[in-house]
Amino acid sequence: MGSINISSEEDSYTGISNNFIEYYMTDANGDFVKLYLYLAMLCASKRDISLSDIADHLNCTENDVCRGIRYWIREDVLRLVYNGRERNEVRGIVLLSLKRPNDTLSSELKLVDFKKALSGNQKAGFAEVSESDPVKEEEEISEPAAKAPRKKQPSPAELNDKLSDKEIHDLIMEATAYCNRELSQKELNSLIYIKDQLNFSFDLAEYLLEYCAEIKKTSFNYIEKVARNWYEEGITTREEASEYSSKYLTLYGRILKTLGITSRYTPAPIEKKYIDTWTHDYDFSEAIIIEACNRAIEKKPNNVNFPYVNGILESWYKSGVKSFKDISKLDDSHRKKSETKSTVSSSSSKKGSDRLQQLEQYYLQETYDG
Repeated sequence: MGSINISSEEDSYTGISNNFIEYYMTDANGDFVKLYLYLAMLCASKRDISLSDIADHLNCTENDVCRGIRYWIREDVLRLVYNGRERNEVRGIVLLSLKRPNDTLSSELKLVDFKKALSGNQKAGFAEVSESDPVKEEEEISEPAAKAPRKKQPSPAELNDKLSDKEIHDLIMEATAYCNRELSQKELNSLIYIKDQLNFSFDLAEYLLEYCAEIKKTSFNYIEKVARNWYEEGITTREEASEYSSKYLTLYGRILKTLGITSRYTPAPIEKKYIDTWTHDYDFSEAIIIEACNRAIEKKPNNVNFPYVNGILESWYKSGVKSFKDISKLDDSHRKKSETKSTVSSSSSKKGSDRLQQLEQYYLQETYDG
């Protein structure tokens, strides 16, 4: 097929930076990409909109929108505009000019508490956030100790030079075998990025391919995400990767799945911090942690979050919980207290009702005698 021309019958459409498509989109979660596209459309149409309206349009929660905006801020794709000097009331979002990955990227703002900032008012089209909405999780999110560098696209000459390297050649052969296909140019670039820019040893890169093939995730988009995560976790050897992946496949993965978090593959730094506290400091078993997650979902099916689960487990820890038997005792104690309170309330109500009847009889008698 020869060259074809792409055109549109619509008069209005949204322009997207080629740099976004080529360098930023491929590394981002699909929901974050949808958020950026929608914000770009709003920008082109010069419309004001509330946070809740964005969430409704994208069929997600307000927390998901906040998470996506924080991601694009960290990637120097967006920045926030505030009212006044207090920087506690957001009045707008600015889509930044996007740079190629080999340019110097500097952020004017590293936002930690986006949702709290949005909780001012609706003057600029942002809906007021309910005070009952959790913000602790948003406040405590921190950056990884060492963020993975952006992927640079090698020139044809650089690519030829890399392909002549024996370790790269051997990794390509192994990747071809594990993925059961010939690698595309983009996949070759990912493999070179992992080996050279993330500084993976041959042994670590080999284990990465083995691990992803074992869990039947042979998309290089997934493989590269795992590699970035290992880099940011400071993993440098096969042994460290094996220990980390084993833990992720069991505890981390099950907790995320139980809480219905399926849009990403690894826990966020603050989520990992919570989980490590539950296992190391509180010394809870996986079964007890999963039980707390299930109870949190029962209480808040549409808005469950890590701080809420942490509140349950922290309460159990302070009460000396070590087993499900201890949890049952707490449940029984709580039930008895509730029943006692209900009985006292009912008794008080009955006494009040009896007193009213006595007064009524008294006045009726006075009226009759009179």
